[in-house]
Amino acid sequence: MISSSTLLALSLASLATAHSHIRYININGLKYEGYDPRAIGGPNSPNRVVWSHTAPDDGWINFNHYSTPHMACHEDGASVPAHAPVQAGDSIAMHWAGWPLNHPGPVLSYLAPCEGTRDGCASVDKTKLQWTKIDDSAPVLISPEGPSPGRWATNVLIENNSTWQVRIPSGLKPGPYVLRHELISLIFATQPELSGAQHYPVCVNLFVQPPKRGTPSLPFTLKGLPATKLYERNHPGLVFDVSATPMATMYVVPGPTVTANAQPVPHAGQTASAFVADGRPVKVQGTGTVPFMAKRTEGFSA
Repeated sequence: MISSSTLLALSLASLATAHSHIRYININGLKYEGYDPRAIGGPNSPNRVVWSHTAPDDGWINFNHYSTPHMACHEDGASVPAHAPVQAGDSIAMHWAGWPLNHPGPVLSYLAPCEGTRDGCASVDKTKLQWTKIDDSAPVLISPEGPSPGRWATNVLIENNSTWQVRIPSGLKPGPYVLRHELISLIFATQPELSGAQHYPVCVNLFVQPPKRGTPSLPFTLKGLPATKLYERNHPGLVFDVSATPMATMYVVPGPTVTANAQPVPHAGQTASAFVADGRPVKVQGTGTVPFMAKRTEGFSA
């Protein structure tokens, strides 16, 4: 395996390219725009369903943010009025703008209902959101064998065009939700002076539609935590040495456990999805929705 000093040199050299964001999401072949933080003040689409944040270098947050609101939806995360319509039981393809091989770690997904508003998640207070984990990408460390630092869940994402499929649990009550999707890079997990574990959370507004008649489902209840309670600095999964030789075969996923009756898409089911048309987001009004009518910003590029 590559020495820790060589791995560090490679990591520092690629640090600028390690950062990433969600380019778009794909639901049943329909594309919904993401948010490019490098275009702050520029042409991000008003139709997007992905929250904005203020990390213009596509950067990360770390243990310094575990007790702050930034842990909810990234640095100064701000919601948007549009929501992507989805059925409980559907899979959502989260298309990242690339991810480097030498930044291994877990791929995590959480759901939080938006309650107490008339516009769904558009004006929700992110500090009040209660997050329930619906996917932990287990087994995160698939194998310690092969080229350093082994084979991880992030390798599966990379092999599928930097895409991860997230299944919305069947049985989920209709209504507005925020999907919190997150990559964690462990490349500097044992080096807090550099960054420690690097978190890349992204939030997406969804509206779960009433199920189709006769759709089978399992009972599903959300029992969440505030973002400031998701992680502890010294959790074994956040200080894991990916350069260790020999590497331990056990990796403990950080955060709460996946809730009962969630239906994560297994590694074998992860695919690089293609969209066939632009999706039409919705605007929440009370307990229902209307089409979201914002026009595409001229010159927008994902």
